[in-house]
Amino acid sequence: MSQTDISSSTAPSGPAAPRIDLREVAISGGATLAWYAVPDVVRSRRARALVKTAVLVSGFALAMATRGGSEARAAARDVRDAVGAFGAVDPADPGGPACPTGAGDADGTGRPVLTGAVVVGGLAVAGTVAVLGERWAYRAGEHLRARGVRAPHTTVGLVLGAATAGLAVVEGRFSAGLSRSTAE
Repeated sequence: MSQTDISSSTAPSGPAAPRIDLREVAISGGATLAWYAVPDVVRSRRARALVKTAVLVSGFALAMATRGGSEARAAARDVRDAVGAFGAVDPADPGGPACPTGAGDADGTGRPVLTGAVVVGGLAVAGTVAVLGERWAYRAGEHLRARGVRAPHTTVGLVLGAATAGLAVVEGRFSAGLSRSTAE
């Protein structure tokens, strides 16, 4: 009996293998390759900025068309609704809006300020790491160029694009495992 002969009623009832969206993998790897290959194609710094902006916008637009993009849009709507509920003013409530998550303390301990500081600090660290990574990738391409490698930035882009695609696969398997375990 072949696998196609097994109906859904006789199929094993174990957890299904996580489905990886190959479009997400291809978009993340391809956009990364395109991003890092730009210096091989465009010499002017201003023109590179415009081309990289186009790569970023098109990669984002394509990613929003995938299953992960629809999940991101749904999460953004949830955040928007939560923020809207927090900022809603009820004229009958003289105390003003209350934080629905309980993040604010009545005793004035400043948890919202601490949370904001942690978020800003995390963004600062992430931004610093991103800038340092970008500088490293550009310098690696320039080092390869000095050694006479043809399309050196594209070479760096191929390596980083493959790594990004691999991480997209791992993330897809990880998030599929999380959604499966939270559904149980």
